[in-house]
Amino acid sequence: MATGAVPSEKEAVSAPAQPRTRVRRRPLVLGIIGLIALALIARFGYTYYLDSTLYVTTDDALVDSNMVSVASLTSGTLVSWRLKPGERVRAGQVVGQVKPATSSVYMNITAPIDGTILRVDGKEGQVIAQAQALAYIANLDTMRITAYIDENQIHKVQAGQAVEVTVDATGNNVYQGTVSEVLPATASSFAIIPSSDRTTSNFTKVTQRIEVHITIGSTAGTPLYLGENAYVRIHTA
Repeated sequence: MATGAVPSEKEAVSAPAQPRTRVRRRPLVLGIIGLIALALIARFGYTYYLDSTLYVTTDDALVDSNMVSVASLTSGTLVSWRLKPGERVRAGQVVGQVKPATSSVYMNITAPIDGTILRVDGKEGQVIAQAQALAYIANLDTMRITAYIDENQIHKVQAGQAVEVTVDATGNNVYQGTVSEVLPATASSFAIIPSSDRTTSNFTKVTQRIEVHITIGSTAGTPLYLGENAYVRIHTA
């Protein structure tokens, strides 16, 4: 009876192994990077679409307040001065005295509003003029945001709209606000030096901006400083 040859253990071990299929990693990695890039582009495009249709945004904005100056009603010598930056005062509070050149009777200088002293320019012994600014006061408990909106977007903005505000100095803190008023004139209308001269033949068209005021509620105890840069997003839909 014929029988087939059985390979020895040595022959079985020495048989060549079958080559494995190699996975080409480079195209796979490039494909994943491409998908991530497309996802980021799609997200950016969607965000831009929402911002352009549902919101009006600007980074030309700042923390603002109704700042007023402290001044004397008469000229003369400033004989006493009681104010320092950071101090709080009440409207009508006596903050200094001036001696007129033609009289020996001292005249009181009073604070015009409730608020906080921002800066002091007056010094005792100084000769001052009538209505000369000696200090500046603002109510830091009721600060607002002043934003400047391009003229081609201002038709979407009106009083009562909700606003989200972030301030550069406070990072990601979001302040909820409301549009309180839209000034009926461009900001350049109040500029001492006009941004463009329409009377000349070399006139260059410049996009104008409209001043918008935004209330953000009480600002007492907040880390906000007058004049800080802000970014606003106004809900228009």
